Amino acid sequence: MSATMKINARGQIKIPKNIMQSLNIGPGDYIEIDLESGKAIMKPRKLIDPSQSWYWTPDWQVTEVKVDEEVDNNQVSQTFYSAEEGLKWLEE
Repeated sequence: MSATMKINARGQIKIPKNIMQSLNIGPGDYIEIDLESGKAIMKPRKLIDPSQSWYWTPDWQVTEVKVDEEVDNNQVSQTFYSAEEGLKWLEE
């Protein structure tokens, strides 16, 4: 897939919608540009702290949706004020 884009007076280009969709990017996202053998290679980049990357894995996000549904449906435990209270509740 390729596209020809015009650079405006501010040095900006408009990325065609079909390319943005293929790259799964949108307004506000970041693009890294590398120069390789006289060519500009654009790569989408998500700015996520590496220590937080686990949160954005597909498996974790599925779990987050399930938990949000449980909270919305009031399927949560009571409030515990100590670990002992929580353990006692689990044992029952």
